[in-house]
Amino acid sequence: MAILTNPKHELFAQALAKGENATKAYQSAGFKGSRANASRLKANSNITARVLEIQGLAAAGAKITLEGLLDELEHARQRADSLGQLSASVRAISEKARLAGLVVERQEIAVVNTEPEPESTTEVLASVFERVGEKAARALADAFDIEYDAKLP
Repeated sequence: MAILTNPKHELFAQALAKGENATKAYQSAGFKGSRANASRLKANSNITARVLEIQGLAAAGAKITLEGLLDELEHARQRADSLGQLSASVRAISEKARLAGLVVERQEIAVVNTEPEPESTTEVLASVFERVGEKAARALADAFDIEYDAKLP
């Protein structure tokens, strides 16, 4: 399928292919905002076909780019091997693996709690009282058969 003959329809299809919602794409194409008209135009078979074509071309371009990069890295690895540059060869292999999605970068997330742990049931109930209220503190006391002290903060 070629570019749509109606320029506004083409702009609409391109905006949809980029991920915009129908209403925003409709306005981006130069139409006055109307959800109903945007939805109707989005359902048009020519628009649907064009959006799929644009997305397919983008996906093919991305694949070619990835394949090209992997080929270039393989060439660099072979060149590094022929020159006896083992560290450069290993780096090329590592980059190929990363681009292919075989390497997962991990991050450690630590949660630091600066509040001291409560040492008694009274402290636990006081903490619940402060954070979520008396009703929750009373419910917790009832659930664990703890005597509720009405003098909590």
